[in-house]
Amino acid sequence: MKRYLIILFTLSLGAITLRAQETNAVCPGSQIREACNCGCHKHPVNDYDGLNSLRQRLANPSGDGKGEQLFRSIGTGMKVEDGKIVPLSKKSESRDRVDSTPSSETAMTENAKVQTPFMQQMERGEVPIGTPVFVFFRLAGTYITDSPQLLNVNEAADLAIAQNLRVRITGAADSATGSTAKNEALAKARAEHVASLMKNRGVQDDRIEILSQGGTTLYEPLSANRNCRIELFFLEE
Repeated sequence: MKRYLIILFTLSLGAITLRAQETNAVCPGSQIREACNCGCHKHPVNDYDGLNSLRQRLANPSGDGKGEQLFRSIGTGMKVEDGKIVPLSKKSESRDRVDSTPSSETAMTENAKVQTPFMQQMERGEVPIGTPVFVFFRLAGTYITDSPQLLNVNEAADLAIAQNLRVRITGAADSATGSTAKNEALAKARAEHVASLMKNRGVQDDRIEILSQGGTTLYEPLSANRNCRIELFFLEE
């Protein structure tokens, strides 16, 4: 249907151009049946059945009284009025589309409303945002293994401040060394050390939760269990 209307629109432009031309000669095949509007009796008067038929089809391309709206639906910026093609008179008319397909912006908005249960839990502050940030320590102490890891702590702190997030810091120790009581205390001391670094960066004390995991063997190699896990949460609703 769109291709058909585009062809009709192109032909109509040719018809309008033919009607607008002024000439002192009468083209073969045309007849002067009546005087033109200027009264000169020299301009040919349309007596071409093909053009007359075209004008009728343009007045109602669909044959169901919806010709004008169909012109709008293919985005021509034109409409049919009294058998003639004229520009749309108002901006509101150009926006009057028969096509009910939602815009890309509306579609994106609707898609954004569709969330998985995990996303809903994240928004409620029940699960952390993304993956945790790990900081690793030397054996039997609260010394971070290398200074570049401070970048992870600083970035997590800056994000928590900028987005008004809650922070959970969980300390751990490897259970292969030290007693259970010592590992529990060491894990907590590591978490408190990281918390102090984030507070110095500007994170509010009441936004930080400190936990101790004690001695663990969750990770390989064994030294990976000497860590602190930093998790960020949305504030609970």
